[in-house]
Amino acid sequence: MSEFRQDIVSKHWVLFAPNRGNRPEDFKKSAEDLADPAKLPELDDKCVFCPGSEDFNLDILRVPEGKNWKVRVIPNKFEALGHSGGRQRSDFYTVREGIGDHEVIITRPHNKLMAFLDDDLMDINLQVYQQRMLDLSNHPEVQYVHVIQNHGREGGASMVHPHSQVFATPFVPEHLHDEVTGSFVSFFQTGACIYCEMIYRELQDKERIVLDHPDFLVFCPFAARMPYALRIIPRRHQASFVDMTKDERKSLGKVLKNILQKLFFKLNNPAYNFYIHSLPVSHSILTRYDNRSYHWHLEILPRLNVSGGFELGSDVYVNTVLPEQAADYLRQPHPKVEKITT
Repeated sequence: MSEFRQDIVSKHWVLFAPNRGNRPEDFKKSAEDLADPAKLPELDDKCVFCPGSEDFNLDILRVPEGKNWKVRVIPNKFEALGHSGGRQRSDFYTVREGIGDHEVIITRPHNKLMAFLDDDLMDINLQVYQQRMLDLSNHPEVQYVHVIQNHGREGGASMVHPHSQVFATPFVPEHLHDEVTGSFVSFFQTGACIYCEMIYRELQDKERIVLDHPDFLVFCPFAARMPYALRIIPRRHQASFVDMTKDERKSLGKVLKNILQKLFFKLNNPAYNFYIHSLPVSHSILTRYDNRSYHWHLEILPRLNVSGGFELGSDVYVNTVLPEQAADYLRQPHPKVEKITT
């Protein structure tokens, strides 16, 4: 049974999910071998995410339907959020139920990282992201839908089989709330989207740009919290990830593959996390959730260092690589990275 507990001083929420402690841990078996997809089979009959193991997990969605699915969505068996009853109280401390949804999005091949999916399979994967965001947003208790991918043991992945996760929460997390509020305030001070202005400035400066695509800009953020952190942002103003057109989604698939391949070859397949920040759901009148002021983006955070006491105690990150240096290194071509075709 999960529950959210709120810090009495900072008002930040913490999710306690004891069920997550029972997850299987592939990486305990042989971290070095399992980290290299070339050493893995395309189908592992012991893997609960592989074809043939469908009966172990209830289906939410298959694309296409039937046994020859390419992408499959299932409830997370070791969910951090669910719909079982929990306690809720507010005396001195505030507790609320861990109500929400936690799903797993599985791509079929056991040994093919997202960086090396074919274009069609990548597009199906992104299309399923959009579909789950739309469907979960219709749940009355949901205020935010968060799509993530954890890669590698240091990135928090417990299963080697490539997969993404979707969390639907009954409130907007603080980090996203700060982004949405900041962009809202900026819009009503200047009349312009701060992210659109950011795109314009980055194109002028050029030194933090990794990839300049007609539909998307990829750059190392000016105040990146981690070495080689990357932001992928649509050049056309879009508040929500679901606002992408079909053609833009196909472009995103090619851009994301290119960037993940750069990380794989140039940084030796690092563990990473990526997540999508999109306009929150609003079931009430909350003016800061404004389509004009917010601009969705995808953040990629390679896990190349470990936070120490300063970062943990101050919430001020120490980054040992300047974004300009990181961008220059990642921008350089690599013979094994696929070129983007339009």
